This record gives sequence, structure tokens and C-alpha cells, in this order.
Amino acid sequence: MKKRQMKIGIFGGTFDPVHNGHVRAASEFLRQAALDRLYIIPDRIPPHKSIGAGDDPEMRLAMTRLAFSASPEFSGRAVVSDMEVKSEGKSYTYLTLKRFADMGFSDLYLYCGTDMLLTFDEWYRFEDILTLCTVAYAARERQTEAMALRVAEKKKLLTALYGAKILDISFAPVEISSSEIRQMLHEGRDASAYLPRPVYEYIKEKNLYR
Repeated sequence: MKKRQMKIGIFGGTFDPVHNGHVRAASEFLRQAALDRLYIIPDRIPPHKSIGAGDDPEMRLAMTRLAFSASPEFSGRAVVSDMEVKSEGKSYTYLTLKRFADMGFSDLYLYCGTDMLLTFDEWYRFEDILTLCTVAYAARERQTEAMALRVAEKKKLLTALYGAKILDISFAPVEISSSEIRQMLHEGRDASAYLPRPVYEYIKEKNLYR
């Protein structure tokens, strides 16, 4: 198959719900990696975390589309894809990257936060993942000296033993998590400052996370 000469970014997650931190991270990923196209891909069943019994992947997909359609900077350069939501079983990163590789894309970048990086060698077919893409690493939170050392050691191990290609992305993250937002909403507290406006309105309309 003829290779497509485009820099493609993969930004996956549960997005439960998608929030301003996700949007900021995607923006910096798009800019700092100089991507031609960014695919934001909500997962169906995350392999590395538990989801609630009432989880609705289609609603998470709808919220993610609302979040990224609200920002002009993503117009024409970012796509919210349903490829994992529409697939059966767990959403393994390797399978998603393989689909892009099979379509002829050879210059792939995978967004990876701190928690993901530190457990990378526990992922399904992680060695194959590293042959398919460059890992775009961004710190998820302000790191202690001990955490920074753990990250540096993990990056060194992945590079030395498995030939990982790692691109560092640097920015000040939004200090909020989806779990914190879910808790706020469940308690009836105002979380609008942390959510894109269309997502906040969707959550209110559907009475989610109560």
C-alpha cells in the first residue's frame, strides 16, 4: 500500500466527561507536534481502567464531538472518530494504531500522559505500538522531583530496550480530572468552569452524573 505523507496524531481517552484539560492538551499536541491531522478517539471499553455500570459510550462520543466542534482551531485539522466506540470488546491502542498503519499512514504520534507512560510496558502489545508510532509525552500534573525521576527512568528504559521514539510536549496542564468533575456534578456543585460550554449544557440537559 502506498504510504500517506501526513503527520497523524492519536489522542485517545474515556472522556467521561471531556473537559477543558482535554481540549488544552489536544491543542498543544496539534501545535507542538506540528500535526497535519489529529484524531480524537473516545474508547468503548478502556483496558486499563474501570467504568461505571451505566456508562454510555455514545454519550461520551457526543460530548467529545461537542467539545471539539466548539473551538475554531480544530476546524479542518481534527476529527472526533467513532472507530473504537463502534468496535466490539476492549479498546486496545495497538489495534487502533494498526488500523491507521493499514490505511497507509506511517508517521503516527500517540499522545501519552504521565500515568500512561509509567505503565506503558504493561499495555497489550506495547512493543508493537512502539514500532508503529512516536510517543508524544506530556506531564499530566505538576510533578514532584520523585515523579520526574520515575518518568525519566521509564523513558530511558523504553528507549534503550525497545527503541521507543519519544517527543516531549511541554505546557501548563489544566489541574482537573474527569473523576473530580463527575464528583462535583454528583454533589450538585457547579463544574461549568472546567467544561466546554456545549458539553456543560449537554450534561445539564441529559441530567448526567447525578
